[in-house]
Amino acid sequence: MVDSSEYILLVASMFIFAMLQLGLTSVLLNNTKTMVKSELDYTAVALAQNIADESRSKAFDEAAVGSLKSLKDSDFSSLGPDAGEVYPYFDDFDDYHNYTRTDTTQTGIFKTSCRVDYMQENDLKQVSVLKTSFKRLFVQVVSETKDTVAVTYIKSYY
Repeated sequence: MVDSSEYILLVASMFIFAMLQLGLTSVLLNNTKTMVKSELDYTAVALAQNIADESRSKAFDEAAVGSLKSLKDSDFSSLGPDAGEVYPYFDDFDDYHNYTRTDTTQTGIFKTSCRVDYMQENDLKQVSVLKTSFKRLFVQVVSETKDTVAVTYIKSYY
């Protein structure tokens, strides 16, 4: 006949096993959350970097498109696309100013917004109110979870 001490040991071992199982499940759930967040971040960075890479291949300014002459800062155009210029047919760097789009990928929906600013020549961290030989593209991508990724690229006329 089985005495009560064996039942107590059985119940205690089942309790310990249940506690270990809950801990393991928690670790696996946190790992899955981290993997999903990493995938969202990776996709957002890739979308932002794609626009920055596209912009690098464009002329510095509309005035410099097809021009061989050297330009002064005052010769540069205002920021933004010219009339009739639409993505993906931008021909110069600052056409990306105020450009926005929404991308739907396997990992979610991402809203991208771009801004181009003239930068101070003596401090490339400061926005300039005057036209200069340096422009900065700031690309911001927001995922549907409201996580934000930003990429910047500074282009020089020289």
